[in-house]
Amino acid sequence: MNKVMKMYKAINKSVFKRAIVFFVIAIIVTILGIVITYMINPDIKGVMESFENKSSDQVKESTGINKVWAYIVNNGFIVPLQMFILALIPIQFIYLVNIISTALLPGILFGIVLHLDFIKGIEMIVSASPHYFTEIFALCLFAAVLFELNRVIRTKIKNVFKKDKDQVFLVKKVWSIIIIYLVLILPMIIAAAFLETYIADVIFNLF
Repeated sequence: MNKVMKMYKAINKSVFKRAIVFFVIAIIVTILGIVITYMINPDIKGVMESFENKSSDQVKESTGINKVWAYIVNNGFIVPLQMFILALIPIQFIYLVNIISTALLPGILFGIVLHLDFIKGIEMIVSASPHYFTEIFALCLFAAVLFELNRVIRTKIKNVFKKDKDQVFLVKKVWSIIIIYLVLILPMIIAAAFLETYIADVIFNLF
């Protein structure tokens, strides 16, 4: 309960508003990916091979609960760790690179499927929406929290050159990020993994 209260205090309205802004940007990136891919008529074989190369062997070869675990490892541990490391660099918004790439790839894939079969493309988009929105928003919320960490780091660097130093608590900020990640972000990623593995096919088969 104490950890939940800390999480609640750490996530204020400004963080949620920032997460929504990041989320809207991610959706725009996906839509642009769909429209541009649909219009330019790309080399479908080459693009699909590129998708396969970017997917880990563990994800491609896994099924069922093993596939869920593979997605959790990639989207719940590897990607957030990459974002966290990028947030330590005193450059604003560089940690959004992972979100942009994560949002762009489905857009390209949807654009290809729409080009091949418009109806099937719409069905795929609808079936993929639950896990897409859950996963992307989780990463956007994590990015909104990392925004605060990045600001603390930039403030610490500025303090080196200032006489009147601003008071910042880096360790406290990192600890609050860990709590938020464990209590909120990771469960959302886990839910997205189950939605992608099981629910997406169920929705697709309803059409």
